[in-house]
Amino acid sequence: MKLVLCTVKDRAADAFGRPMFVPSVGVAIRSFSDEVNRADNDNQLYNHPDDFDLYELGEFDDNTGLFALHEIPKLLSLGKQVKIPKE
Repeated sequence: MKLVLCTVKDRAADAFGRPMFVPSVGVAIRSFSDEVNRADNDNQLYNHPDDFDLYELGEFDDNTGLFALHEIPKLLSLGKQVKIPKE
């Protein structure tokens, strides 16, 4: 099975976070959106959605153990795009 390798970039820190493996790009975007909208005072993605973006780094094939990485990270979603406005 091929898994998508994704990461969240913190633009304020100018650094990428620890990579994560997900079954599809859709799942990655949904998880990112859920976290950006999870209300919690300690949740940096919720408090500063403009600072965080989701990127795809490539794929990992768990049958062969091989990575297929992009030359440069591919932008999937901006935090500000998935943020649901507070009512």
